[in-house]
Amino acid sequence: MPKHVPVSEEHKVKYNFVQGVRQMRILVLIGVLLTGHFLWWFADSDHIGYPLLFWLLTVSLGFKLLRMLHEWYHYVQVSKPILPARTNHQYTVDVLTTACPGEPLDMIERTLRAMQAIRYPHTSYLCDEGDDPYLRQICQELGIVHVTRTQKINAKAGNINNALRQATGELCVVLDPDHEPTPDFLDRVVDYFADPTVGYVQVVQAYGNQEESLIARGAAEQTYHFYGPLMMGMNSYNTAQAIGANCTFRRTALDSIGGHAAGLTEDMHTAMRLHAQGWKSVYAPVIVSRGLVPASLAAYYAQQLKWARGSFELLFRVYPTLFSRFTWRQRLHYLTLPLYFFSGVVALIDLLVPILALSLAEFPWHLSLPQFVLHMTPIVAISMLIRYNAQRWLREPHEAGLHLTGGFLRIGTWWIYCLGLLYTLLRIRVPYIPTPKDGHAGNEWLLSLPNLLMAVVCVAAARYGHYLIQTPYALLMMALAMSNAAILGVSVLMAQHNLLKGLLRFANSFSPARWLVAKSQQLITGRDGELFPRFRTAAVYIAFFVFTAHSFISLGVGLWLDSTAPSPDLIWTRSGVGEVRMGYAATSSASMWSASTSLPSRAGADLASPIQEIRLPPALAPQISAEALQKADTQGNILVLSWEVRNGSFNDTNWKQAVAAIRDNNKPVMLRPIIKASNPTAYRRTWQRLVTNFRASGDTSAVWVWTPPSSDSIAAYFPGATYLDWVAADCMTSGPDAMAKSLRKYRSLRLQLAERAELTSMPIMLLAPLQPSQSLQAQSEHLTSTFLEIKALLFGSLSHTSRPDSLKLSAFIPIKS
Repeated sequence: MPKHVPVSEEHKVKYNFVQGVRQMRILVLIGVLLTGHFLWWFADSDHIGYPLLFWLLTVSLGFKLLRMLHEWYHYVQVSKPILPARTNHQYTVDVLTTACPGEPLDMIERTLRAMQAIRYPHTSYLCDEGDDPYLRQICQELGIVHVTRTQKINAKAGNINNALRQATGELCVVLDPDHEPTPDFLDRVVDYFADPTVGYVQVVQAYGNQEESLIARGAAEQTYHFYGPLMMGMNSYNTAQAIGANCTFRRTALDSIGGHAAGLTEDMHTAMRLHAQGWKSVYAPVIVSRGLVPASLAAYYAQQLKWARGSFELLFRVYPTLFSRFTWRQRLHYLTLPLYFFSGVVALIDLLVPILALSLAEFPWHLSLPQFVLHMTPIVAISMLIRYNAQRWLREPHEAGLHLTGGFLRIGTWWIYCLGLLYTLLRIRVPYIPTPKDGHAGNEWLLSLPNLLMAVVCVAAARYGHYLIQTPYALLMMALAMSNAAILGVSVLMAQHNLLKGLLRFANSFSPARWLVAKSQQLITGRDGELFPRFRTAAVYIAFFVFTAHSFISLGVGLWLDSTAPSPDLIWTRSGVGEVRMGYAATSSASMWSASTSLPSRAGADLASPIQEIRLPPALAPQISAEALQKADTQGNILVLSWEVRNGSFNDTNWKQAVAAIRDNNKPVMLRPIIKASNPTAYRRTWQRLVTNFRASGDTSAVWVWTPPSSDSIAAYFPGATYLDWVAADCMTSGPDAMAKSLRKYRSLRLQLAERAELTSMPIMLLAPLQPSQSLQAQSEHLTSTFLEIKALLFGSLSHTSRPDSLKLSAFIPIKS
């Protein structure tokens, strides 16, 4: 085992932290504090909205935060290896590359010639799966050992292992056939093997065709951070990843695990087994080779599906068997590395949540949107600052920028990553096919179809949601749905190569458009003057400013909210959020309830204020005096005012006095007007005029409770979601089986309500008879647990089957006649 091999201090590979790590640690510390504060604020059960959507969006948010923290974990340890003292030993080296039928022969020939141009003494091998005559001839001309096989198992790993059976070098280099090494490749690598515990040395995987298409640029952008600060951070944790190209292995290390490990991601599998065996890995951040990145959507999707399927297979099947042999940092590394491809599931969640929210008229979080922005904005700002600051460790100047192309491409690959996970769970085999190296196709509409269809669904959901309801939460979901549609639209456009060429030619024919394209490219690639370097220089000061400003603003907002926080009664009357409230209907002879009779919350919260219905005389407006309202507030009751609406003028004294009494009291009161109209149109018009004129007076305390006049024609009488806050189900009945008849009536009404999506999200007030054979508490708990939408219960006594015209609350509360 390598850990038992004695290593002299001068031959041990050591590491130096690169310039900027100390500054990065300060930035990350501030970022962690802000993230912790956000999570402390967010982890509140009161924030839970519609459970399914809440947990879906929470999984998405949690994944993004964990991925961000995982990147920061690498940024604080970015280091470069120090070459150990040179030895006089001359290593024997084998340099291998592969060839598969269908790959461009000229590409393979260029790689073979570059292999032979490497200055350090070595033997070159071509592992030719197709036994191609032309390649055999080229190998003979160049002095390269041509190897083929008849038993073709284990794909690339089997091909390499077949060649290793006749190769005898102490070191072996594995190159992809599209990667051309520089002459000094081995000179920059072999000295690290003076440390006998080093199992392999990986160098940067750079590309030379990223400008070939937007797909190529996006695919390359996704690798920049990985081969820069992330891999450099892995040096400190002995988790540097072996990549399928440009990796140099110690032959004894490979032999200790039986050669290259098989699989769709054979490089990661090999690294896992070498680390489990105790070998050390080194990442040398030098560019000594250039290759090709997929330039077409078909090639990119084929590559990503193979990687996703292979990575999930390693996570589920191999990782558990090697877990005990890893260090704890390696356990974390090989747990999180495959989860990169779980981003497809997270992207699907992000796409579905706005669609489901708008379709169901339900929302995932009960959050104050301004407070969410207050707590989330600093995290977004700091994360962008940290990520940009980490760009100082990218390997080439052109790699800096916003990397939007890579982001759009990754989001558009959601369905491929989901397929990779599904194939793993169902054990569906994905053949090992080398990533196509040919140039990009014309227009790739067929492969873009899933994204195109999802974009259409997002737009349709936003349009449907706009038709249903226009609350701030609904508008936010509409904005998210439209943003998702735009992102998917961009990812679709990126794959239409001929169309993009035509659009670019058209744009370049106009000077203003040409200038706009040039400036956009400068901004996206980060080449826009000195703006970005200045941000990097002042990063710590900016971070301290963001942290300090957020702290003071949060403290100020917290103090202000404490002093102006809405009461639980106000929150409940407006939304139904909170514990279920109970009270007596106007058919009862009881007056005010005592607060001790209210229904306890399921969460064990404090008892709620009771509610009490008052039946008022027929009029245009509820005729109740200011003294009555004040007395109800003193006794801790929420009033439900029911009255039959009669014709009248919105300008007469009675109307103005009634409205003024409710407005000036400025406490929540629930209004339940009963309208008798000759037809549904007249009914809706009367309701809408009543609410509109009430609100026009400046009143903000009235809560409108709609009682459907007919359970079999709700759609016809529905006045519109903007004109009501609650729905009352009047299911008062009498007789020996009153409760059973009441529940049958409510179930019928419930089916009608379910047909209107905007009504399914509204709280329900149920008016039902009080059953003498069952305790009040038991009856209430049964109803509210059976029908979760019920947020208020008004019970009527069986001994009173008729409804009085009015009911005085007590001798001390006058009702205005």
